[in-house]
Amino acid sequence: MNYWHALDLTQQFLIVAGLVICSSMAILGEWLNGQIAANQLRSRAESGALYMEGFLARHVDGFANDPQVADTRRKELDDLLIGTDLARRVEGFRIWRNDGTIIYSTDKSLIGKVFPSPDLKRAFAGQVLAQLETGHNDGEVHGAKVARPLIEIYAPIYRSGTRDIIAVGELYEDAAEFVVQRGRVQRQTWAIVGATTLAIMALLYLIVRRASNIIANQKMTLKARLAQAQALAEQNTELRKAADRARMDATKSNEQLLNRIGADLHDGPVQLLSLLILKLGGSLEAPIRSRMTFDSASDVTEVDLAPSHIAGQVLAELRELSTGLIMPEIEYMSLESALRMAVDQHEYATGSKVTSEYDGLPVGVAHSLKICLYRVVQEGLNNAFRHGGGRDQRVSASAEPSAITVVIADDGPGFEMSSAKGGRRPLGLQGIRNRVEAFGGRVEIRKRARSGTELQVVVPMEGNGI
Repeated sequence: MNYWHALDLTQQFLIVAGLVICSSMAILGEWLNGQIAANQLRSRAESGALYMEGFLARHVDGFANDPQVADTRRKELDDLLIGTDLARRVEGFRIWRNDGTIIYSTDKSLIGKVFPSPDLKRAFAGQVLAQLETGHNDGEVHGAKVARPLIEIYAPIYRSGTRDIIAVGELYEDAAEFVVQRGRVQRQTWAIVGATTLAIMALLYLIVRRASNIIANQKMTLKARLAQAQALAEQNTELRKAADRARMDATKSNEQLLNRIGADLHDGPVQLLSLLILKLGGSLEAPIRSRMTFDSASDVTEVDLAPSHIAGQVLAELRELSTGLIMPEIEYMSLESALRMAVDQHEYATGSKVTSEYDGLPVGVAHSLKICLYRVVQEGLNNAFRHGGGRDQRVSASAEPSAITVVIADDGPGFEMSSAKGGRRPLGLQGIRNRVEAFGGRVEIRKRARSGTELQVVVPMEGNGI
């Protein structure tokens, strides 16, 4: 068994195919030899039947129930079959009656004896029978057996001028020459079968070797292509990782730039405006948040034109802008903690209430993605407060095996999509959309059926360092 498993598929196939072909050809050769021997024996039987009908049958007279061989006819048969050249070929000849009685025989001691035989019944039915035997004695108890092979032929004898069977002739013919001829034909048959088998095996071997070489070449080609595909896959993986690192580095650099701009605004223009307001005798308390209103194309309320109020309005805008740009230190926070901080800062800055819910958020999240989702909540709540009046503000964040979903909703009057796209804040919805799409996510803004707006952000887990 171990030897068999040690062989390759080509060798195993050749062995199995060789066994099948040899077995099939052996069966074919045996069948051919049997057919040839049967045909030879049938040919000898037909020739014997013709001989008996042409030369011996005319010596039988009478009818089927009582055939007779007259004494003169017996003398003629004896002269023809005993002590002649024909006798050296024909070992014996008998004529049988329907009841199994021998009415003539070259062996005179058998005349008048009865030896029933199934072959006689078949011969009286019109069949010509032949068989190769050695030591046949027709069932005689004390009869001598002949050691040489003989061909025993049974043939019906017809009444002259009719097709009525009146007797059966039995002829024993020397089969030595027949056996030699049959052996020679069988050897020739086996030689042809063997040569054909060898030719088939050789052709099969050449075909299998050719197919094996083709398969081996294709296997080598496939291995080479597989190696190339694996190399390309590894290269694509490295390129994707490099792209992910570049994207995260770009996000980090962008946040650092925004933080620096926010700090510069706070340390520069905000401080100068504060000093200007103090010089003008104004207050540094939070000014009115409403924008300037115009009664006509040329008239503006005096209150709004007061230098201290204008400066206070500018200061409030700059403080809000600076606060939105500066990112708190969330690198070592969990994602849930960062989103809670965004909600808390919004509540503190606006004095509004936000309902939040968090479900199954992963602990380990890439810092750049954490910043992205922080900005989503920050900008979504700012829009909910600005356009929805801060009514029933809600934040929900959940995670599934494939994605993180963040939803910000309110029950305000909503806003037009054109205003959402054209807002002047640097962290506007278009900026959020760009951030989310950089992570392979999507942003959807929907108006609720009765009132309010819903902002939904879905970011895939795969490829984002989760």
